Amino acid sequence: MGWRAQNLSMLAMQTIIRRIGNKLRSLIPQLSSAGRKVKNWSKCDLKVAAAESQERESQFWAEAPVMEEKCLVLWMVHPHVLLHIQRRVTVCEAVVWCSYVQAKWFPRPVARALSLGCGEGPLERWLLQLGAVKHFEAIDISEGAIQKAREAAAQAGFAANIEYLVADLNRLQLPESSYDAIFCAMSIHHVRELENLFSQAQRALRPGGMLVFNEYIGPNRFQMPEERLRLINGALQLLPRPFRRMIVKGKVTEEVKESHQNIELAWFEANDPSESPRSAEIMLVAERYFDYLEVRPYGGGLAHLALKDIVGNFVTDENCRWLDVLLALESDLEEKGLLDSDFAVIVARRKASASEHL
Repeated sequence: MGWRAQNLSMLAMQTIIRRIGNKLRSLIPQLSSAGRKVKNWSKCDLKVAAAESQERESQFWAEAPVMEEKCLVLWMVHPHVLLHIQRRVTVCEAVVWCSYVQAKWFPRPVARALSLGCGEGPLERWLLQLGAVKHFEAIDISEGAIQKAREAAAQAGFAANIEYLVADLNRLQLPESSYDAIFCAMSIHHVRELENLFSQAQRALRPGGMLVFNEYIGPNRFQMPEERLRLINGALQLLPRPFRRMIVKGKVTEEVKESHQNIELAWFEANDPSESPRSAEIMLVAERYFDYLEVRPYGGGLAHLALKDIVGNFVTDENCRWLDVLLALESDLEEKGLLDSDFAVIVARRKASASEHL
C-alpha cells in the first residue's frame, strides 16, 4: 500500500470511529456520565535454552488465572462478549462453537480423536458429552494442567474415555493414521514449530480426517502496527472512564486505562516464551497440509486489547451496551476491509499425501 493510500485508509478509519462514537453517545447519553546481547549458541547451549524455555512455559500455564479472574480481564471470556462471538461463529448466541461444529461436521461420533494443548481438559469433556467423539487422547505441556484434567475427567465420568499425556507440541511425534479428528482450542498460537505440528497432524489423521481449531491468528507477540494501535486507542477512548478502571488480581483499582501499548518483547522471553511467536503464520502454514472447509472469523481486532484488564467493569445490561459500541465498531471496520479478524474457528480436512495419489 502506498503512502497516499495508507493515509486515506487511516483517515477513513478515524472518520468511522468519530462518527460511530458521536452517534452512539447521542443515543445513550445516560451512559456518558457513568462514569531486549547477541550470543553465538552451541548445540549444548541450545538444548539448555530449550529446556529452560519449556520449563517456564509449563510453570506459566500451571499457574494460569482461574476462570473467575479471566472473566474480569479477558475479552472473550466475558459473558456479554461471548454472546457476540457465538452470534458470529454459529449465528445463534445460545450455541457455542463446539456444539456448532459437532452438529454440522460430526453428526455421528468419530471413534478416536486427539486434543492438542488441552489444558485442564474442558474441550474433550464437552465433545464427549455432545457425542462427537468416543475416545480422546489429549496432550499438554503443563503437568499441573494435565493433573487437573485427569481429575476433572474422573469426576465427570470420562476417565475411561480420555488418555492424557504431557508433551511439547513443538516436538510432537504422532502415530500415523491413528485419529479421525484433531481438535485445538487456543493452543496452536503457542507453537513455534508450526510446520512440524501441521505435518504431524496431517500424518496422524486417517484419510478424510479433520482438524478443527479455535485460534488467535493475529500479529505475532501481539505486536500491533502503529495504525492498529491508533484504532485500538481511539476505540478505547469511546468508553467512559469508570469502565476503564484497571483490574488486577481480581480487584478493580483506581488506575484508569488511558491507552494500550505493545508489550515489550523481553517480557515474553522472561515469562511465557510460547505466547504467539508465529500466530500470524498459522493459516498460511496450515494450508500446506489441509484444505479449509469452513473459516468463521469472530473479530478481536479491537476488542481483544482495548478491553484487556478492564472488561470486568461491565456488569449490568445497561453498561454492557458500551461493549456493543466497541464490538459494533470492530465489525464495521472489518466489513469495510479496514480491519482483520484476529480470531477464528476453522474446520479443515487433511490433504492426501503424495503416496496416497500413487
